[in-house]
Amino acid sequence: MVVVSGTKCREIEWVVNNAQSDDFHLVLLQNPDRYTPHALNIGIKHAMEKGAEIIQMLGAHCYLNIDYFANLAKIVDNYEDVSIFSPCYEFFPAENILERSIQLFHLSRLGRNWQRIYRPTKPVPGFGSGAFAIRSSIIAKTGYFDEKFIRNQDNEFFSRARRMGFKGMAFPELKYYYKTRNSIKKLREQNFDYGRFFALDPFSHSLKQAAPVMFYSFLLLLAVVTAIFYFAEMPKYGLLTNGLFMLTMGIYLAAIMVESFRRFMKDGAAALNLPSILIMMHLYYAMGSFSGFLFGQKKRGDNKKE
Repeated sequence: MVVVSGTKCREIEWVVNNAQSDDFHLVLLQNPDRYTPHALNIGIKHAMEKGAEIIQMLGAHCYLNIDYFANLAKIVDNYEDVSIFSPCYEFFPAENILERSIQLFHLSRLGRNWQRIYRPTKPVPGFGSGAFAIRSSIIAKTGYFDEKFIRNQDNEFFSRARRMGFKGMAFPELKYYYKTRNSIKKLREQNFDYGRFFALDPFSHSLKQAAPVMFYSFLLLLAVVTAIFYFAEMPKYGLLTNGLFMLTMGIYLAAIMVESFRRFMKDGAAALNLPSILIMMHLYYAMGSFSGFLFGQKKRGDNKKE
């Protein structure tokens, strides 16, 4: 089943019509709203109408290992207590050192933190955005994807399912090969949007996802308080808050340098770009969060998924 929208519908329709097989049948569904959560809900509803027991979500910029669905069928039978089945992550071969640096950002503990589901040797608790399968039976309790979340809809869904007691696991037999953004500009836009939709429901996200906006809010608070102390001619207190500001920045930069050095020892020269990428993406995520809190999550054309 393929749910499509946008300018490439004709091309996708040609692919679907020419990819039919005795082993599987593709169905092309239209998504007039042209946003990801709407497409996911259209596909889920259609699959449930056809009696599907397991529903696989799959985003763009990726492909799956050739025995993915055969392995998934076995896993579903063997892990009856698991309701959400995630793949483990791999990457397309990087075309240049910058793209490899962006891949390291996704793996870094201070970045997207995909390392936990990157090439594990055994099943691990957790959830991988972009591609995951669910038991259709849980939809009756969780409901569908929240269509307010043009970004982060998978994080919100998984958080809701987890609060209801449903278990998610990632399995090494399921591989998700992901094509990262290949430019800093595209990565900035992506993280700004992630921040905007974090602001829609912060409690459906992890503490790690809240860290950028909390960090910059704390720095801003210290800067304002320091200015007030100096304006009120209380320099001793101003020196204290200014020192705390500098200490916080020092700890932050030290953590980035330690993480980058660790990556350099493991992955080589591509890690040299990691400090600037981490600092920039944290800033843009925080800016997106502030924008979301202040101005809401107005839909933008660059959020539309073809």
